[in-house]
Amino acid sequence: MIRLGKQVTQAGDQLQDITLVKFHKALLNPDGEVATLQRRLQAIRALDPAQYRRLKTTLPYVVCADFHPKVRRKENFLHADRFILDIDHLSDFGHDLEELRTKLKLDPQVELLFASPGGDGLKVLFKLDKPISDAAYYAGFYKAFGLVFRNRYQLGEALDIKTHDVSRCCFVSFDPGAYHNPESEGIQAEIYLKQEDLFALDELKAAVKEATAAVQHPPSPENSNQELPDEVIKRIKEKMGMKVHQPRQKDYVQPEELEEIMDLIKGLLEGIQLELSSVRPISYGRQCKINSGKIWAELNIFFGRRGANVVATTKSGSNKELAKQLVEYLQSELTPYS
Repeated sequence: MIRLGKQVTQAGDQLQDITLVKFHKALLNPDGEVATLQRRLQAIRALDPAQYRRLKTTLPYVVCADFHPKVRRKENFLHADRFILDIDHLSDFGHDLEELRTKLKLDPQVELLFASPGGDGLKVLFKLDKPISDAAYYAGFYKAFGLVFRNRYQLGEALDIKTHDVSRCCFVSFDPGAYHNPESEGIQAEIYLKQEDLFALDELKAAVKEATAAVQHPPSPENSNQELPDEVIKRIKEKMGMKVHQPRQKDYVQPEELEEIMDLIKGLLEGIQLELSSVRPISYGRQCKINSGKIWAELNIFFGRRGANVVATTKSGSNKELAKQLVEYLQSELTPYS
């Protein structure tokens, strides 16, 4: 059993239980509203991407988790006995949809398989041998399983493992080739969860190594275009008898949880041999500069009503690849604060 919703943008949209058999039949229906809307979506996708994204949100959607009340919110989460992996933009990553579909049909763990509304991706549904009732445990398992699955089929970035939230939904589509295996094998979550930290750490280390190797000719100190520190400028002006402007100290809101979160982040960075070189307060968070040798990335760590959130800044010089990997790694470790 999974849950079906009709208006993803509507707050409080009520979910309805639906069997896998009924859902599979709906995917195959060429005369339904979904098929009509999907044909329109695919026609305008290349012509008007913005309109495509707006129309896509009018499609019905499904979630594998159960909620009480029947509204797709994290605080309403009861348990999940299934989950969906999202493989998208296959052509961009050199994969053929039908070839991959053929391979996945042979996988005894795949319970349901159907194409995404855009026509360039696949949704792969699995069942668990035992329901998961802890949202953090689910997120950890999802990422660990996703990494194994990604490597098994050499999917690379086509498989998005950031879609690990229990409330994550999946839009329904029309797919005459939709596949259902009612005898699929249940996934044992315990096999994958213990491997999560190892997989995430290995990926991060590989990204840092790659980013370091990419910098063949780091600038020398005398030629580098570094900004002169404010304290140095201040001392020079004082020696010259110039008036030094004292900026008014800003009073930033700093939730108590930030101290605990920053202690956790320091430990995580030490564990992967990265340096937290500077931290400064910002509204509801901290701005952090993280170094790997001469390479660095700047991140903002926020804590608010929706919990902890890690965001890469756009500061010039911040290494985008290092920042991307750090955001994914730290966000996954901060799940208990989300």
